[in-house]
Amino acid sequence: MPADPTGPHEYGPHAAEAGFVVGALGRAVRIRISGAGAGTLAPVFADAWAHLLLDPNAETDHELVLDSPADTPDSIAAGLAQASALITRALIDLNAGQGLLFHAAAAGRADGRAILLVGPSGAGKTTAITRLAGPHSYLTDETALVRADGSVLPYAKPLSVERGGPAKAQHAPSELGLPVADARHEVDRVIVLNREAGGSRQPRSRRLDVVESLEALVPQLSALERHPSPLGALAGLIRQVGGIELLSYADVVDLDPASGPPASPRLTDEELAYSAVDCDRDEGSGAGLIRTRPSDALELADVLVLAHGSEIRVLAGVAKTLWLDAGAARSEQELLDRLRAIHGAEPGDALALRGAIDVLVDAGVLEWRS
Repeated sequence: MPADPTGPHEYGPHAAEAGFVVGALGRAVRIRISGAGAGTLAPVFADAWAHLLLDPNAETDHELVLDSPADTPDSIAAGLAQASALITRALIDLNAGQGLLFHAAAAGRADGRAILLVGPSGAGKTTAITRLAGPHSYLTDETALVRADGSVLPYAKPLSVERGGPAKAQHAPSELGLPVADARHEVDRVIVLNREAGGSRQPRSRRLDVVESLEALVPQLSALERHPSPLGALAGLIRQVGGIELLSYADVVDLDPASGPPASPRLTDEELAYSAVDCDRDEGSGAGLIRTRPSDALELADVLVLAHGSEIRVLAGVAKTLWLDAGAARSEQELLDRLRAIHGAEPGDALALRGAIDVLVDAGVLEWRS
């Protein structure tokens, strides 16, 4: 269980040497603080992370060392910011492949459901979650781990707030009056933030289709390439929440903290439909054009979505047909015959095929095997 320190006096220089143990996302990370500023930084770190600190003798999964070269205000702020980044990075690495790791903030409701706010740095996640979590509970402000069952684990790290200096200030949730969630919550809404400075003061929400959702979410995921079925997990989450929402807003004060951001109608089951695609290929000795093996593939309406490492490719029309038919090595003529059978023969289609092949080979979707 997290420690319940009664005051900074419990965290003297000895604590900097022994290290603090942070427990979050089912892991325990020890962080040792060294350097001339360690004695000043240690109690400040302890206050900021108090609600996540474990017994210093607890077994840990990873150990970090933080150098604090001076005890000036800027150095201490920089040390806190670096500690937050190091701990978060360690937790991401330790949980890679165990779920979807979003660059997101999250708030929990009393009914056990959660809202995720997804977006890159500067999108306004911390400011928005501070406002929305007040009447409910705070889950995380930077990294959200969504498990296979559709729940998000709490990681109530200090919130990173601009302070006008070289590093963001790190505020414990209690400093901002935020109640902390201590249990996982079922994800009920996933919102991609689109802050429009000077835009309409009336927040607007629309549901993204599945392909739009994948394209919006993939850049905001960590360690996607280590997930055993990344597209299937994402599509399942998209279905669970009725479609990802794109929220356009001008200022966080326009978001109602009690009811949350405005919602748009959920997508239908038909709009959310997808099917898994076999990614295997024939590893025989035949020569010709063959598809590369993605980590995951989905078919959605008229398109095919492939996951290659941390990127996705969306294929439609001829490109989709080529990939599906190239599970075994094919000659260019075999592929042309196949395309003509499916799409019909057209003037110049042989030249167009050659161009399409070049594009797909350059993209790493297909390859020539000799």
